[in-house]
Amino acid sequence: MHIELPYGKGTLPLDVPEKNLLEVAVPKEFIQPQQPELMIQEALKNPFGTKRLSTLVGAGDTIAIVIDDYTRPCPTKMILPPVLAELKTAGVFDLDIRIIIATGTHTPPSSDAVKDLVGDKIFRNYMILSNDAVHGTHVNVGRTKRGNDIEILKDYIDADFKILLGDIEYHYFAGYGGTRKSILPGISSKNTIQRNHSLLFEKHSCMGMLKENPINQEMNEAMHLAGCDFALSVVQNSQHRIVGAWAGKPELVMDAGVKLVDTMYKKEIAVAPDIVITAANGHPHDINLYQAMKAMHTACQIIKPHGVIILIAECPQQHGSQLYIDWMRNYKTSQEIQQALRKNFIIGAHKAFYHRVTIENHPVFFISEMNTSDVTELFGFRKEKTPNDALAHALKISGEDSKVLVVPQGTTTFLRIQQ
Repeated sequence: MHIELPYGKGTLPLDVPEKNLLEVAVPKEFIQPQQPELMIQEALKNPFGTKRLSTLVGAGDTIAIVIDDYTRPCPTKMILPPVLAELKTAGVFDLDIRIIIATGTHTPPSSDAVKDLVGDKIFRNYMILSNDAVHGTHVNVGRTKRGNDIEILKDYIDADFKILLGDIEYHYFAGYGGTRKSILPGISSKNTIQRNHSLLFEKHSCMGMLKENPINQEMNEAMHLAGCDFALSVVQNSQHRIVGAWAGKPELVMDAGVKLVDTMYKKEIAVAPDIVITAANGHPHDINLYQAMKAMHTACQIIKPHGVIILIAECPQQHGSQLYIDWMRNYKTSQEIQQALRKNFIIGAHKAFYHRVTIENHPVFFISEMNTSDVTELFGFRKEKTPNDALAHALKISGEDSKVLVVPQGTTTFLRIQQ
């Protein structure tokens, strides 16, 4: 079977013998309506569990609106204006609105990046600030059941009315992104974020898991301690087009979004494959290895023990994180990394942990523009020129009758074995 796999802004060809092909796992694609803004307006008119936003606030109220940062594909330019229009209808003054970018521990964006995120008109007319996890002013709003002191950006806490905007998608250790994640890690202090993310070593800290996921549980605790009066969330298809929108109480918004995400991106496979060929969705998801790792992590969740992984990711910006590189150089086993992170969790170093776990348990072939010496010596991959070359070598390792699963959208597809 011939398959075109996303690679940067183009594709690479793959041919899998019919006798070996288990399945091509692709999302159930939903088409964006011609006027997606009407979907957002409808969500705001009929919120879940609350009255309409324009009836909940009024003149003199101070408002905090949290939006996603530049690392997320959320269509902020489309979902923020209708919310601001609702507030204007209610009589809220523009000067009483603070738009907060949920950068977590990411570097706060430049003025040009902020303008690109929200649009020129909003940039010129509203107060916009970013979370600075290290140097920002954060307020302790309480302690979680696991003993994490929740420190939240003061500008958010001081607001009379609090709104969260964002998109809902899978997240590889929080279960799903969306709503509560705008608060933790979005507008939390570095210490709070590090303590929360250190829970990723727990059994249920994984993609597609919410109820028993300790990271999600603590994120929800943080949201309730900090407060959230209203949320607007969207779900997007693989082309980053809006196909669902909900507003209202954050828990109900999250539930609705999760259902659609599962409908679109959750794929149940009949049996565990011997070989997984996973592409990192193409540009921008495969811009560097730090981002493309998500596709490899997805493959690990479903492949047979010691099965072969083929990762396809252009990576024009190479590795994408010096911290990631340093930890790969300084720690030679996943156990060493885990021990170090349990003593002092450092965000970004966890990618080195996932990487080490993968190459300790699976041969990994890599098709990329990265430097061959880095690929083989530092990352422990086997560099190949084409997907077909990699498959030929993988079949020699696993056997000519091996079952092959192909995942073109590896960073956003959630794979499970049928029960």
